[in-house]
Amino acid sequence: MRIALGIEYDGSRFSGWETQARGRTVQNVVEIALAEIATSPIQTVCAGRTDSGVHAYGQVVHFDTSAERPETA
Repeated sequence: MRIALGIEYDGSRFSGWETQARGRTVQNVVEIALAEIATSPIQTVCAGRTDSGVHAYGQVVHFDTSAERPETA
């Protein structure tokens, strides 16, 4: 199943969107949180990305998962 998310965040404490060897990124934090819910690793695809310290509003991200959860979960 493919799921799309519209997200927003304050990028002040992040090294941008995209996963990097160093620094805390939004992508890493989002993927860790989603993996907790799906109980398996999740890789996101973003419609754009931000630089270090940049905020986002209405950024679109999607991911694929085989996790089955009720719509009310």
